[in-house]
Amino acid sequence: MDQRIWQHAQSIMRNIVWPGCVLALLCSFAPVPAYAASTATPSDNPRHSPLDIAVDEAARSFFRNSCHVGVSMGIVEAGHTYFYDYGTTTRGKTALPTPQSIYELASVTKTFTATLAAEAVIDNRLSLNGDFRSDLPGDYRNLAWHGEPITLRTLLTHHAGMPRDIPDSDAIYADKNMLTRPARLLALDQGFGRAQFLAALHGTKLRSAPGDQFAYSNAGFDVIGLGLEKVYGMPLDALLRQYITGPLGMAATGFMLDKSEKSRLVNGYDGYGRLMPDHPQNAWAAWGLYSSTQDMANYIRWQLAATDPAIRLSHRILMGTADDGQAMAWNLGSDRGQPVISHSGGSFGMSSQVVLYPEQHQGFVLLANDTCEGTEGALKAMAMAIHANSHPFQSTASGAASQRR
Repeated sequence: MDQRIWQHAQSIMRNIVWPGCVLALLCSFAPVPAYAASTATPSDNPRHSPLDIAVDEAARSFFRNSCHVGVSMGIVEAGHTYFYDYGTTTRGKTALPTPQSIYELASVTKTFTATLAAEAVIDNRLSLNGDFRSDLPGDYRNLAWHGEPITLRTLLTHHAGMPRDIPDSDAIYADKNMLTRPARLLALDQGFGRAQFLAALHGTKLRSAPGDQFAYSNAGFDVIGLGLEKVYGMPLDALLRQYITGPLGMAATGFMLDKSEKSRLVNGYDGYGRLMPDHPQNAWAAWGLYSSTQDMANYIRWQLAATDPAIRLSHRILMGTADDGQAMAWNLGSDRGQPVISHSGGSFGMSSQVVLYPEQHQGFVLLANDTCEGTEGALKAMAMAIHANSHPFQSTASGAASQRR
């Protein structure tokens, strides 16, 4: 990296007023050297079974990009669970992650919020097509376009016309300077809690008519979270424990980490090799969960079994087609003629991917502690490569549908 560019970026970040701890994380780094690709990436893969070999080939390909740091995988297949870990939890150290290592799930959180929404529909507390404003804690007549209100269907599929974020982050994302983006986003969210969100929501104007066009929105999922809390009369984290993490035994999955869990949290890095802070607390229903591959394997098994009516509902097409559409947060596509249900996520320093092959009862969770360019797509490519090599005799009639982030 050019030293002058780095010095200019540091100058910009230091002129932002924000907490010193964040400043220390983001602004005290010297330019990082290029990391040489290793031919012996640390791993716990025994390399015995055909699945082991398929995983190892995909992982070796992934780590040819020397920007990547570590990755943990959980694979559920026909009721069996397999875990694989590669790389390190801390760049520059030998510290192999484990199935108990904790990562940020980022936007994979949306699938949990959507599952709770599906439960609420089944419980007749929410409706897919009704005026969602009536389910919010206050009068939000502004959340309509010429009288057409937001609905749960349009919120779940990013078709509600909501802005990407509240507070509005459009100007930050329009600026392509990736060096300063994390610092600016954190500064924007500093001190912005529930009360501030509710106040700002009153002033929010829709960008398009509900149902009209796809526009990715974290704010829309936070609105769903508010609706869930109102109709159940319970905080979102309590709903999560009651309906998902408690019954599934996902003890390490939640919006907050205790002291023991923090000790298992991996370090996350951006594409420049800089250590990144965690997401802000107001990431909440859109991208605020932490978890491990051990926990997420239980979640995947539950999704694949689809014995719960809420799971079956959450997988149904709401927009588009089975080959290129949206269910309740989930992206729908196909791979070699087989249905695929997936969702990815990216925070400041971590990337995630869940890929389900429901007809073949195989599912993947892949968690990485970097946000290098293309990491989310590379994680999905790993899952698809492993699937192809472990199911080699299936049709190759169609490729995968394009992934929506």
